[in-house]
Amino acid sequence: IDEGKQYSIEKIEIHGNTKTKDKVIRRELAVSPGETFDMVRVKISQKRLEGLQYFEKVDARPEDTDVTLGKDLVIGVDEKNTGNISVGAGFSSVDAVVGFAEVSQGNFDLFNPPTFTGGGQKFRLRTQVGTRRQDYLVSFIEPWFLGRKLALGVDLYYRELNFQSYDDLYDEIRAGGKVSLTRALGS
Repeated sequence: IDEGKQYSIEKIEIHGNTKTKDKVIRRELAVSPGETFDMVRVKISQKRLEGLQYFEKVDARPEDTDVTLGKDLVIGVDEKNTGNISVGAGFSSVDAVVGFAEVSQGNFDLFNPPTFTGGGQKFRLRTQVGTRRQDYLVSFIEPWFLGRKLALGVDLYYRELNFQSYDDLYDEIRAGGKVSLTRALGS
């Protein structure tokens, strides 16, 4: 094996991200400018970006520069739709007639109105309304809380059930929430 010259990463350029902010992409990279150009870590970075599910295609390639023993890393992404809307209806012997609607965004940005996209957060709003029940759920996840890979989750819910007791003696109403901090073990 005859190893060639070692190159360093001069700069990292990102192309094709029309919605997703640069910082959302850069925080997933396993390489940074000034380090030795390591294609194994570049491939790890590419897999991390693909795992976000924000892009149809992710391409990472070296590019020549004017600097001796230096190369730029060019990351090209092709954005895909990360939002989802679901609507449905049904009937059961317990719930009677039920309808639901759900809106979710996998690349949400709380601080980017009016589109609210590109920040790497997750948001979900679900309503389920029927003749004998009502359910409402709002869920929000910030995967990089305080600039660290620490996921902050906030869930709020409201549930009203009108069939829990014999002869309809009482109805049940539940309201609550959950706040969580989650950290992955290992890399």
